[in-house]
Amino acid sequence: MFTRLALRYRIITIVLMLAVMAGGAYSLTKLQVALLPDIEFPAVTIAAPYPGALPQQVLDDVTLPIEGALADLDGVTTLQTLSAPGLAQVVVLADFGEDMQAFEAEINRRLQGLDFPAEVAPQVGRISLDQFPIVTVAITGNNDISALAATVRSQVVPALEEVPGVISADIPQGLEEGTAISRANGEPSVTISILKHPDANTIEVANAAMERLEDLTSALPAGTEFIEISNQAPEIQASIDEVTQHVALGAIFAVIMMFAFLLSVRPTLVTSVAIPVSLLAAFIVMHLQGLSLNILTLGGLAIAVGRVVDDSIVVMENTFRHMQNGESPGQAALNGAREVAVPITASTLTTIAVFLPLAFIGGFISVIFLPFALTIVYALLASLVVALTIVPVLSAMLIPRVREHRENLLERTYVRTVRAALSHRLLTLGAAAALTVLSLFLLPFIPVGFLPTGGESVLSLQVTVPGNADRDTVLSELDDVEAVLEDMRQDGEVEAYSSTYGSTDLFSGMGSSNGANLQVRLAHGVDGQATAEMLRQTLPTETRDVRISTIAGGAPDSSSLELTLQGENYALLAQTAEDLTERVSNLDGLVNVSHNAVNVEGAPAEVIAMLPIVRMDGRQSVTISGTITAQNTQAVNLEIQSIVSDNPLPEGVDLVTGGVFADIDEAFQQMAIAMGISVILVYLVMVVTQRSFVIPFIILLALPLAFIGAFGLLFVTQRALGLPSLMGLLMLVGLVVTNAIVLIAFIEQLRARGMGMWDALVEGGRTRLRPILMTALTTTFVLMPMALGIGAEGAGIIGAELATVVIGGLLASTFLTLVVIPVVYSFLRKKGPKQVEAPAAATEPAGTGIGAPIREV
Repeated sequence: MFTRLALRYRIITIVLMLAVMAGGAYSLTKLQVALLPDIEFPAVTIAAPYPGALPQQVLDDVTLPIEGALADLDGVTTLQTLSAPGLAQVVVLADFGEDMQAFEAEINRRLQGLDFPAEVAPQVGRISLDQFPIVTVAITGNNDISALAATVRSQVVPALEEVPGVISADIPQGLEEGTAISRANGEPSVTISILKHPDANTIEVANAAMERLEDLTSALPAGTEFIEISNQAPEIQASIDEVTQHVALGAIFAVIMMFAFLLSVRPTLVTSVAIPVSLLAAFIVMHLQGLSLNILTLGGLAIAVGRVVDDSIVVMENTFRHMQNGESPGQAALNGAREVAVPITASTLTTIAVFLPLAFIGGFISVIFLPFALTIVYALLASLVVALTIVPVLSAMLIPRVREHRENLLERTYVRTVRAALSHRLLTLGAAAALTVLSLFLLPFIPVGFLPTGGESVLSLQVTVPGNADRDTVLSELDDVEAVLEDMRQDGEVEAYSSTYGSTDLFSGMGSSNGANLQVRLAHGVDGQATAEMLRQTLPTETRDVRISTIAGGAPDSSSLELTLQGENYALLAQTAEDLTERVSNLDGLVNVSHNAVNVEGAPAEVIAMLPIVRMDGRQSVTISGTITAQNTQAVNLEIQSIVSDNPLPEGVDLVTGGVFADIDEAFQQMAIAMGISVILVYLVMVVTQRSFVIPFIILLALPLAFIGAFGLLFVTQRALGLPSLMGLLMLVGLVVTNAIVLIAFIEQLRARGMGMWDALVEGGRTRLRPILMTALTTTFVLMPMALGIGAEGAGIIGAELATVVIGGLLASTFLTLVVIPVVYSFLRKKGPKQVEAPAAATEPAGTGIGAPIREV
């Protein structure tokens, strides 16, 4: 119906297409630009200062009442508390996707019913991405830090807060009071952290703030210098440029691949229209829904480029085939689209159905990948409309008659292959099953991780002096570390570095008198992982410990080791933590291993009384932390489990695994649920569209064939089976059945016309060979730039792993589907559809200007 209407009113169809493109271009200019989607962290913090109170008193009077009030709160996953001298801190963690506004309101309500000491007034807040600065700048130029701070507060801060989109420009607490020391590139400095409004464009605000600082230079005292310590804008822009390049290269490769099959310019151009129209239509919906342009939605668009042309390819190829068989452009446009309307609609709906579970399973996966999935869904729906309306109209208008089709070498080779497979059906199925099982045996040899790393440009350093070191000793060690960094800056490896001594942030910890923190911004192109490893070998000495980690841009931390010991006997917890830390510190691929326990054996009572009391879920706890540098994160986890198994924990001590190990377990469980639901939804969609219970089952048997290529290519490339790879497997559920739907639908049509099953299997495969190969190879070549990392230092969350899985799975399943699925069909679909007579010829819809009779197919 859509095709007939589009052909009847082709001028209106073209005008609507141009309107959609214009609207999409306008919407693109209005989309907010950010690094990540607007993620609401499922954490509520409670800070309750209790001046003069010792930790035990803080625990009794403040912490325990809070723990009791929140013990039965729905949605709580972890309750962490810290009772320190003069302060209680509580972090309440919930599941991703929880209504945090209501969650926070309920916590406030429960706290109001508690009876605290008069001087205690708990402050409740939430953690948000908007609480993290988009730009951090250090200002140097005056040895009198107090005078410099006063100048910054009176002149720089007000100027920055006038920049549109800036919420605040803050100077860290403690700096002006002299309780903290801040240096940049070795010089005394004042640090400003710039926060933006939630709805503001990060790149625009950051660039405007830096321009304002440049304008202020002339008005400040001579020698004043602004040193950029961190800036999200270049990172976001680089990510956008990278994915945009992937989209552009993918589109070019798609056009080249289509031309290689069609060998005709006009049909290729007509089919290519699906790419810009579908993507621009997606921008309209994204703008209306309030989605931002970030690495996830852009990644979705990059993936979508390979899929949005599939429906148009099938329609165009079928129209092209009808033309080669002698039909007029108008006849071919209508018949070609009508013949494949049901299968391409079914294939598009099944691909969309694959993503539906992401909206309901909850957790981190749902929150982080739902914008990615929605972007693809919007583009796919648009591509289906384009394939059934615009492609037929442009085909009828622009493509003249073409030469008659002649069977080529590829088709002849395929016919011989499928006939051989049908002649040896059991052998064919046995070989396919063996390859599938063999691919599963590759799993132990594939690295397992959570999220990819790479492209790190910032290092975090923690310098600690053993014992009760005084301020001068710590600063002396800090001087030595900064001297090394200064040499690297002079050599061009480091852009800038800053250091702080003394706590300036309430929630970052209680502050340590024997330690200092540094942040190092590396020069463009410097390998962050290699530099971090080099510094780990050179900076630590007998008089200082230096822990170095990379800060990955564009993704949550996926390298954190977190082992929590729980119990009631603190001395036993501390000793167990000491022993376990010593054992796991020797593991390859694990650095920066430490624990937060204090050995209280033999310590004076007054020292013990001042120690903070850390609890998790109502029990005392000690945390062992570290950084995983190995690619195979799961291998490190298994080694730790082996150590614990060989050295049982003392009675009364329990081990809780957190950090990336817990993230991996949760991700695999959630994705297993999502894939299971997706397969069921895909089956139901096909039952409705195919009006059969058997045919969808036959089509679903193509799914195991995808594992052969997906796991095989991961094994060959040694890329990790992590969250992006799992998302690739989920996508394959929709992509793989697409080819089988197109194949089986035509076989059913041939049998309905009276063709025998064996002839229909061979002829159906031969006829659908070209569109199936075109769609599979087009998607493959579209994803090739992403898989190879062309023009990129790292693709962030959506990157090489996902593309590798899709390419491997799609290639293997496509070639095997063309051979194995006909064999499966021959076993399970012996009784074909009811035969129908060819309908009478129809005339072409009025308004096309062609008027030739149309033969229904």
